[in-house]
Amino acid sequence: MSNMTSILRSVLVAGWAVCVGWCIGCGSGEPPAGGVAGKVTFQGQPLIAGTVTFLNAETGIGASSELDSSGSYRIDSVRAGEYQVTIQPPPGPSPEAMAEGAKVESSPIPDKYKDPQASGLTAAVNEGENTANFDLK
Repeated sequence: MSNMTSILRSVLVAGWAVCVGWCIGCGSGEPPAGGVAGKVTFQGQPLIAGTVTFLNAETGIGASSELDSSGSYRIDSVRAGEYQVTIQPPPGPSPEAMAEGAKVESSPIPDKYKDPQASGLTAAVNEGENTANFDLK
């Protein structure tokens, strides 16, 4: 009987090892992703307000981040791939604020950078951390 128990135990251990190996090999099934950070400048000076948007024309996937007071942005996770990039101005005041006398501030961002087809800005995002800086002219 102990020989039968030993064989059964070996079969169970081998089966368990195959299952663990299969699960580890499968991973999550999610495509690789990376983080991307950088700085946006306009004529050499930090652009301190606006939104950076990454758009993958092939997959339709996009991600965006607000610029901070130093012109920096960070997107923590986006699918790895090639992206067209746009820089959008900050939103204008709400209708309520406009009614109270708020003024629309003009943005220094040239119109071409607002359109992914015309901006000419691109970035490759690879698995892990990436840096993409943009100097608008």
